[in-house]
Amino acid sequence: MHEAAAMRGVVNKVLEVMQQAGATQVTCIELVLGASGHFTAEAAQQHFEVFSAGTAIEGAPLKIMWLPATFQCFNCLHRFQSCETASYATCPLCDGVALETEHQDVCYVGAIDVAFDEGNATQHHFVGAGLASTLQES
Repeated sequence: MHEAAAMRGVVNKVLEVMQQAGATQVTCIELVLGASGHFTAEAAQQHFEVFSAGTAIEGAPLKIMWLPATFQCFNCLHRFQSCETASYATCPLCDGVALETEHQDVCYVGAIDVAFDEGNATQHHFVGAGLASTLQES
């Protein structure tokens, strides 16, 4: 349920930024997700397709950027960061089982690449990095 609400917010934010910029097309959306959170890349893509259907951003590609989680190895106690899900993370030093100790459970739009039709040419512009509307999942 959190995933659906977060992606609905992402779609609304992208549409808002597109309208404010006066863009005619969104050519790429950078979506930032916390590793080991609720999202998978497949779930994010599916929710995006559902909520963007019939809008000006339908079919726009998602580029997913993962924020790493912090793990600690049970064997050697080494602390490390990884974008692997908790069930697949193993220690890079001893290949031991690792416990997730910290993660960022976030979903937000990092940047949007938009296009403007000017005469017969299409011009591309990169809009924002770290757009203001961060969607924190609880």
